[in-house]
Amino acid sequence: MVDIEIKMRNAFKLSDLLYFRERDKILSDLGKDLPRISRKSQLSGGLNSSMHVNNILDRRLEAIKQLVNFRIKLDTQKIDEIVDIITVEISEKIFERAKQLIKDQMGNFCRRFPGSDSYLDLINSRVIDERNKLISHAKREVNIFQKQSEFKKQGKKVFNEMSVTEKEIQFSTLNAWDRIKNEFGVSKLAFGRKIYFVKDKFERKIIFRDTSNSYILAENGFNKSAVILAGSIIEELLRLYLEYRNIHPSNNNFNEYIKLCESKGILKKGISKLSDSVRHFRNIVHLKNEMGPKYTISKAAAKNAVSSIFIISNDFLK
Repeated sequence: MVDIEIKMRNAFKLSDLLYFRERDKILSDLGKDLPRISRKSQLSGGLNSSMHVNNILDRRLEAIKQLVNFRIKLDTQKIDEIVDIITVEISEKIFERAKQLIKDQMGNFCRRFPGSDSYLDLINSRVIDERNKLISHAKREVNIFQKQSEFKKQGKKVFNEMSVTEKEIQFSTLNAWDRIKNEFGVSKLAFGRKIYFVKDKFERKIIFRDTSNSYILAENGFNKSAVILAGSIIEELLRLYLEYRNIHPSNNNFNEYIKLCESKGILKKGISKLSDSVRHFRNIVHLKNEMGPKYTISKAAAKNAVSSIFIISNDFLK
């Protein structure tokens, strides 16, 4: 354990050096863009308008997202280079570093904002929402990284058992949505229309990516990883849909989202139970809970988890 801790510290030190260099570039670009945005608003007579505030806010948020993604990318790369097995504990440390970055950046947000006293009320609620979104995104990205480590660890054994080559799996990523359409009757375009309430382009891109990855994992026999990823997608879609409907859960977790959707009549009873089943699977697939054959996840169950993403999306009414 001590050896792992030393390796992690060394990996994070190297990651920090690379991160600080990229951070300076991102913040330098931000520093150049903000005056341009203000000058443009001033020329149009809207310097003190809400549009100017939102434009400044959007640009700052874009920079913070870049920082968070780069932080996670570097940490996962450097850890992966020196640690053979990525444990849940290691993933938690990576997530905590990303979460701390988000809190630090968002904590300084209003103080860096021009005329922060007058703008504070206008931007405060959005800053909180964006912070929660970024934390959820960071958690999901780190979870995917941890599961990909399991994927690689199991890879050789599974490839031999299934006679599936790594090249074939990589190829399947190129036509994943074509295969999804053939199997589930849902195109990427149609699915995109169903999740109309996900307005953020970055968020939509992540959901499309994770959905195709969940299918690929299930298709190639990585059932546990497929269920976890499918459950994460459904959880995030429910959270975003409740936010769109201006419904605020008392707790930000899968259980609460399902209960609220059920009590508000947002999801049909059967579909709500389907969400609940996916949540239950996600709870038992952790190694400490995977106690025997009773909890073994079949390929059919993994495919059902992926299918439930599209079934549930049919209930997202405008």
